Amino acid sequence: MNNYLNQRKSIRGKFIGIIYSFEGESSPGSEHYDVWRSDVISDWLKAIQEIGCIPYILDVRTFAYKAFNKSLPPLDFIVNLNAGNCELSMLGLVPSICGFLAIPCIPCDTLTAVSGENKILSNLIAFAKGFNVPEEIDSSDSNGIFRLCNLGSSCGVKKGFGQTETNYTYQKFIQGFDLTIPILYNPLTNELEVLPGILYIPDNRDTQWFLGEQEKEHHSGYKKEIAFIDHVTKEKCVDLAKSFFIQTFCRIDTRIYCKSFDELTQIINNIPFNRVFFLEINPMPTIRNGINFHNSLEYLDYNSSMNECLQLYREDTPNSSLTGFILSNSIIALTTKH
Repeated sequence: MNNYLNQRKSIRGKFIGIIYSFEGESSPGSEHYDVWRSDVISDWLKAIQEIGCIPYILDVRTFAYKAFNKSLPPLDFIVNLNAGNCELSMLGLVPSICGFLAIPCIPCDTLTAVSGENKILSNLIAFAKGFNVPEEIDSSDSNGIFRLCNLGSSCGVKKGFGQTETNYTYQKFIQGFDLTIPILYNPLTNELEVLPGILYIPDNRDTQWFLGEQEKEHHSGYKKEIAFIDHVTKEKCVDLAKSFFIQTFCRIDTRIYCKSFDELTQIINNIPFNRVFFLEINPMPTIRNGINFHNSLEYLDYNSSMNECLQLYREDTPNSSLTGFILSNSIIALTTKH
């Protein structure tokens, strides 16, 4: 406990840059399918001030310009909010500059961002790590899920074969329900730990339903429920995250195989690994009040080490927030030997 509190004290006074995507950027390669707006930026801004650090906010172009003409202030860490790029390689821009300047980047470096967001590569790694992965099927088979390899936020996800793009996956549809599994570094154990999962339950409880683009955009037609995976699945998820060199936090999206909602209720508190089908890993998940990571942290087991860490953080931090907790843990992760 004392070591954790000392780590917390060592963070105070650091300079932390928030690098965001400016919606008015006109560079040909800067196209975004989504950007993190003021609600996300302000959440991180509050978190930086909450942990006793000094924020510095820049758009991507200004950050790059200042980085290479040596006019950046002495930044200790970067929070990278340049996500949602249509061109996958552009996800590496900010963390690559951070690497060049030897500034730790939250949540991840270029290798993790690009390899994790590439759905073909992430599926291959998950399969190699023993996960069930939906098999690739022929475009003539209508019982498949079509996903573009370079887009997130369920953009372009549909049942049945989609457009004839070169970068896509078309996989067998798995009957059941969508489950996302958050993972966060725990300073008390010096390890990544799995948080409670978030299940997406359609209003009609239909096992043929999936979280598509329209459903995610409008937040309609479903509700979220907390679910728990078994010990084996937790170990597999942490091992997979480490395979992508994740040190701070991430999210693994899965499909839980079930033939009915009643069948799901029988396993919802201890979902076995053989029911879990890997869909994708998100090394740059959105962190904001009221969404998955925060929801998950609110349902920590009372006796868990992560909950102990959260309570210590709250005792040590006036007007604490969950984003502040995630940021604090991430900084400690990047400054601790593993």
